[in-house]
Amino acid sequence: YTMDGSDPRLSGAAVSQASEAVLVSQDAAKRILVPTQEIDPQWRNSRTFDDSAWMAAEGKPGGVGFERGAGYEDYISADVNDFMHGVNATCYIRIPFEYAQRAGGWNSMTLRVRYDDGFVAYLNGVEVARRNFEGTPAWNSRAAAGRPDAQAVQFEQIDLSAFLNLVRPGANVLA
Repeated sequence: YTMDGSDPRLSGAAVSQASEAVLVSQDAAKRILVPTQEIDPQWRNSRTFDDSAWMAAEGKPGGVGFERGAGYEDYISADVNDFMHGVNATCYIRIPFEYAQRAGGWNSMTLRVRYDDGFVAYLNGVEVARRNFEGTPAWNSRAAAGRPDAQAVQFEQIDLSAFLNLVRPGANVLA
């Protein structure tokens, strides 16, 4: 699997198309909130969590963020500059997706993500990956370090195979 719709195969690997599935494409519909206080932690879990007041975004290229110089514009669909810059370094993103169970199941899953400067990712409420962040996430957390622009525009592949059991038939949430 990939979580962004891109090809998870390593170059030179012989993998049939039938063995791949995209759970979440990079241009999938998203709900976005730059929090101003702590909110119910179910935001990262429950498909039934009410995010109707959150900013809606979908379409290509699919990124969420802002650019105050030059470099990231081609990656951003949802510009959150007015909500984040000088206000809060944290942005919550919810991406609901459906999974139709396949016979035979899967044996691997990969999250491909672009980020600047850090993130914590949850699959159905369980933390599955983090980069440049230490400690317990809060509504006003900050990345522990910066990330060079040249790296931030490249996908990083993160093996989530240990979390395959978290994907359930029907409704799921990547947050």
